[in-house]
Formats: sequence, C-alpha cells, structure tokens
Amino acid sequence: MERKFVCIICPNSCQIKVEYENKTIKKIIGAQCPKGEAFVKNEIANPLRVFVGSVKVTNGNFKLVSVKTPIPIPKKYLKHIGKLTHSLEVEAPVAIGQTIALNLLNEKIDLVATRKVNKIIN
Repeated sequence: MERKFVCIICPNSCQIKVEYENKTIKKIIGAQCPKGEAFVKNEIANPLRVFVGSVKVTNGNFKLVSVKTPIPIPKKYLKHIGKLTHSLEVEAPVAIGQTIALNLLNEKIDLVATRKVNKIIN
C-alpha cells in the first residue's frame, strides 16, 4: 500500500510518501530529516493525537469548560472520547489543570480542564 503524509513535526512540512504492508514499512521517500521518518513510522504503527473538547459546567460563569487529554492518545479513541464528553458535567469552580475525568474507556485516558470557570454566587 502507498500513502502520502505531510509531516507536522517541523516547519519544513515535508511531503512524504510511504510504501508499507500491514504495519511493516518498505520505503519512505521525501523526509528531509529523521523527525519526518519517525513521524511517518508512528502514523503507520500507532497514530496518536491529543483530544480537545468541552464539558458542561453547572453553577459557573461559563456553561462549558474546555478540556484536553494531558498526553496524546491512540487516534482510534478520539470519537469515543468525544461522545463521552457529551454526558459529562462538572460543578464550578473549575481550575486550569483540574482533572475532569479519569480512566475513560478503561484505557487510562484522563481529561483536564484548560480554562478557569468561576462559581456563580446567587
């Protein structure tokens, strides 16, 4: 199989072509540095991404808090985590870096807040 990538690791944005079968790479063409080759190898073997989304907040000065995974997670889990965030809700106040959810999908995937939300005092 042949696939093309644009490397996102450095400003070169190399146009990289890779030939592979299953997860075995046969040939990489177009990488201008070792980082490009490593990027493509990872994309074939185990693509990782940081999930970003939002979670509902009750009694806060914002109705949503932005969240992300603190580390990249396997790309195959992104849609599942996105669906799960629709059912999550957190009570204000929320601090930046606060853990919002732990061990999602039983895969040690956590979510942390990336914005501060103050509690509304009535």
